[in-house]
Amino acid sequence: MYRVRDVIIVGSGTAACAAAIYSARAGLDTLVIEGHQPGGALMAAGRVENYPGFATPVGGPDLARAMRAQARRFGAEFHAGDVDGFDLEGEVKSVAVEDDLCHAGALILAMGSVHRSLGVPGERELRGRGVSVSAKRDGDQFAGREVAVVGGGDAAAEEAIFLSTLARRVIVIHHRPQLRASRGIVSRLRAQPNVVVLQRTEVLEITGRHHVTGVRVRGAQTVCDIDLDAVFVAVGQTPNSTSLDGLIDLDARGYVRTRDQSTHTHVDGVFAAGDLIDCRYRQGVTAAASGCRAALDVQSWLAQSRSAPINVTLRKDNAKA
Repeated sequence: MYRVRDVIIVGSGTAACAAAIYSARAGLDTLVIEGHQPGGALMAAGRVENYPGFATPVGGPDLARAMRAQARRFGAEFHAGDVDGFDLEGEVKSVAVEDDLCHAGALILAMGSVHRSLGVPGERELRGRGVSVSAKRDGDQFAGREVAVVGGGDAAAEEAIFLSTLARRVIVIHHRPQLRASRGIVSRLRAQPNVVVLQRTEVLEITGRHHVTGVRVRGAQTVCDIDLDAVFVAVGQTPNSTSLDGLIDLDARGYVRTRDQSTHTHVDGVFAAGDLIDCRYRQGVTAAASGCRAALDVQSWLAQSRSAPINVTLRKDNAKA
């Protein structure tokens, strides 16, 4: 006997947790498939200063754990495991999760985004050997040493601020004339005595044979080498939609297309939220709002669809495809 839930939510970040809170609180049988590293982008965030309801900064991981606990309090279940495939045909949607199959009448996709790469020589070869996308995870390995952060947005500035408490010197490398980070974060960044900001500077190569030894950069006038022990890449993110190609309507950049300003995709019963559909704002609070919208859309859709009997057809082979 297969258990068919009301809704499955794929993801573990802010959008997924908000969707789980609203779905479970509405009495829907809710399952969250969160992967093996739950928490989404908040797990790599330092101080979160702009999330409503917190008069003082809150740690990103603390906020992620609080959201998860709130969803569980309303009855949402969380399942650790990576998704192997989807079967979106028919009235019951199936998700293959490693050695398990999960089924629901509706599906919310909230897999977030993945880190964008520089695409320069040495980046892929030295990943895990001095090249990283997370200062919170890997920064302590380079205490007292010289490191670089590549990027100019809020995430890059936060990475550099965090690393400034560990490293001897932090070099921020950004190809534009000005940093794109918000004014408050830039002020905090420039207040760190061991942080150097290089603007109008492009990374051409990450050097090193067995581990990172430096970067080759091109500035306004010349090409030069900078000796370093680590490079933290923070140049933005792209939607984590590779597994949806051919199943869901995506735009040229990989964002999920939705109908009529809702979160409903072109597939009946399949909804999307968070960074999968947000190519502009990509903030924690907008992700939460998006997850809320998806849950409300699911509630309305289920209420309408249940006026007719559900024909339960389960195809295990297709779900594994």
